[in-house]
Amino acid sequence: MKKTFVHWRFLPAALLLTFLPAMSAEGQYQPDYQPEFDVSDTRSQDYLRDVIALASTLGSAHAIRLLCNGRDDQYWRVYMQELLGIEAPYRSRLRSSMVDAFNNSFQAESSRRSRCDEGAISAEKVYASTGQRLANELAEANLPDGVRSGTTEQ
Repeated sequence: MKKTFVHWRFLPAALLLTFLPAMSAEGQYQPDYQPEFDVSDTRSQDYLRDVIALASTLGSAHAIRLLCNGRDDQYWRVYMQELLGIEAPYRSRLRSSMVDAFNNSFQAESSRRSRCDEGAISAEKVYASTGQRLANELAEANLPDGVRSGTTEQ
């Protein structure tokens, strides 16, 4: 029996709104393009810390999700792929750090739990809540002032 709970469904929208200004004008993903410099160097340390913490949180949640629902459930991994596509679509130190954080947290959580029980289900809820908080904080900190306050300048 699959054990599920209500997930935060607004992460993709929050992430998209957060980083929309950073996307190209055409909104096209160009995987073969390699920038001449690492764009992660231009971001604040707080931002880097939080986006890596979000990747780590997704890795932990993914481990529990697989434990409880089986290998076919890629719910949190898909969120991680979307986060990478928005934040670090090209090879960079940021992308490597995010992938490492996800994988390390996945491994740690996998070794910590051997069965899906109420503790695991509760932990996934905590990770989901933490991820939502981090995503909201990233969005709030990185949106332009007019969007951040819910108003638009005309």
